[in-house]
Amino acid sequence: MTAALLAALTGIVGLAIGRLWDTKSESTRWRRDQKTACYQRLAEEFQASYEAIRIIALTDSNSTALQALIEHTRTGVFAAWDSAVAAIWLHGSAEVVTSATQLDDAIGALFYSAVERQLATQEAWNQARVPAREALERFVESARKELDLPSVPVRLFTDPPSIPPSPPS
Repeated sequence: MTAALLAALTGIVGLAIGRLWDTKSESTRWRRDQKTACYQRLAEEFQASYEAIRIIALTDSNSTALQALIEHTRTGVFAAWDSAVAAIWLHGSAEVVTSATQLDDAIGALFYSAVERQLATQEAWNQARVPAREALERFVESARKELDLPSVPVRLFTDPPSIPPSPPS
């Protein structure tokens, strides 16, 4: 009888320890999944925001559609962007939150430069977009580090090579 009682008690203790272990593992997986989803979403929203800003920057300032583009970006595109940044603030590590905040600052600066018509040429756009690209690269690097993924070189775009002007004819 004592052996049966001891075996039953051992089984119950084993089940309890196993359940605690499973709960801890599930919680860890859930947090990692949340972080991964948040990091991916911010990268996706970066693409949408960046493209909206590029369109504003390169739209003719006399265009009747320019104000509508600016307002759509401000109210639609940036609403999704702000939501993605807030999710990073909730789920990200300190390093990822810092890099996401720097990325947010770079996107904001790029937007205001476009709205203030400082980026009306392709050359001005190519120069002004560099800080946003570099901030995205830092964000991706810190997110991959957080997720224990190997470091890889990431380039959203490459800077166009300098093409010397044609000599006058």
